[in-house]
Amino acid sequence: MTAPSTESDAPVALPWGEAENLTLDLPHAWRPRAEVVWPDLNGGIDDYPAALEQALNAPEAGLGVGPGSTVAIVVDDPSRWTPVREALPILVRRLHERGVRQENVTVSVGVGRHHAVDAEAMRKRVGDAITEAYSCHSPPVDDLSAYDDLGVTPEGVPVRVFHPVAKADLRILIGSVLPHLQAGFGGGYKLIFPGTSHRTTLGALHRQGLSAGQAGRLLGGNADQNPMRQAIRSAARRLGPCLSISHLLGAPGQVLHVTAGHPDAVQDRLAAEAKRRLRAPDAAAADLVVAGNNPWPGDPMQSFKVLLQHRAASRPGGVLVGFFWTEADQIDRSFPMPALRAIAASGAPGGWFIRRGLALASDLVSAVGSPSAFMLRWARELVVDRTVLVFAPPLYDRIGPRLGPIRLFADQGQLWRAAADALGRAGVDTPRIRIFPQGGLTYAPEPEPRTSP
Repeated sequence: MTAPSTESDAPVALPWGEAENLTLDLPHAWRPRAEVVWPDLNGGIDDYPAALEQALNAPEAGLGVGPGSTVAIVVDDPSRWTPVREALPILVRRLHERGVRQENVTVSVGVGRHHAVDAEAMRKRVGDAITEAYSCHSPPVDDLSAYDDLGVTPEGVPVRVFHPVAKADLRILIGSVLPHLQAGFGGGYKLIFPGTSHRTTLGALHRQGLSAGQAGRLLGGNADQNPMRQAIRSAARRLGPCLSISHLLGAPGQVLHVTAGHPDAVQDRLAAEAKRRLRAPDAAAADLVVAGNNPWPGDPMQSFKVLLQHRAASRPGGVLVGFFWTEADQIDRSFPMPALRAIAASGAPGGWFIRRGLALASDLVSAVGSPSAFMLRWARELVVDRTVLVFAPPLYDRIGPRLGPIRLFADQGQLWRAAADALGRAGVDTPRIRIFPQGGLTYAPEPEPRTSP
């Protein structure tokens, strides 16, 4: 469970950026009704290298390689704050101690549908020594010739994996477990499926589970009941041996747990701990929910996922407010700026269409197999029956005051007046409020459907 919630009339400070806080200027009368929910980040690792060495010494973490073996290391992409740079030197030293030659080790970044990792970003992600000594790749998601076709899973997913990853004798996955809207939790085999898979594989995986109910209902769920995670595991059976080095993270620089072993076992173990630490306590749906995007490093698409992670905490007809710290060079990491500007330029009419016509659009793209289906389904669930307001000054400066049905703000006073107006139209003067300052870590799952006795 998350850390104990607090209620106070004192101002609430959100983590903002790398080392700052931002005070929420809530109307004074609302403050005593605000419940603040923090993740449980107690017990972090003080000596990460020692902890990683210990994890790799466990019997279940055996590398099983020797002279002549080929090894593909897959790391998560720069939007995550996994300690990849610190882990890689320890890992490659161990590989070489077992006789694996330098030229037989590759490093690939599991970019999935995110931007390709250029040379500068690669150095920042894996370190100068690794980029200079090893073959490092950002898989070209649309170049089919760069992928091995390993067949089709029982779920109908084509298994097309980046050559260096598919052909290696051993794949080592370095990532972290965080709440995920569709896969329950990220990490594990997801670094390959879809991280180092062709776009056709990516699209097919992201269609898994969309027919199972509302988008977001799978958030924080068990892998054995999750359609996307089951399809990922089916795809993984078509590969050879894999070893997962996985982390449970707090803020950047804080590792709560590192473990190594078979990807399924590691994933299940860390997902259970993540659920204990990050899941919001059950509570009645609030009139106003505020979620900060900390510790995501400023990618708006990941920030909007933060809102979806806390959507179920707000009641239908309520107000959902995001506080998005955003670096200027991260704004279009996952969503092209021309597309953002096109939505913004549509103004209120475009917002009406997205809110009212999105269900039809989602059904159409799902029917034709578009990889955008999952994004549209999530967007519909976010805006269809709630007012969504976002404080993000850099995003506001780039695209203006509206992103379809979502209103953007660079001034807190204007934002809270807009929230009060929306609540007033719903007949709420003194709202029940829940605040999630580190919304990139916490999550509030959809309530389980009630069954008749």
